Amino acid sequence: MKEKASIIDYIGSFIGVVVIGFILFILVWPIIDPTPNKSSTLKENAQQLTK
Repeated sequence: MKEKASIIDYIGSFIGVVVIGFILFILVWPIIDPTPNKSSTLKENAQQLTK
């Protein structure tokens, strides 16, 4: 029983790290945004890229 609990702990820790990484990515994304015009919408940026 102890083995299964430790495997579940590892899975839970992995999910926690993924969730925290995703939240940090969302918070940092406006700083590293590669789109040419940061104030325009995503649709407008897509149209500029396809021209």
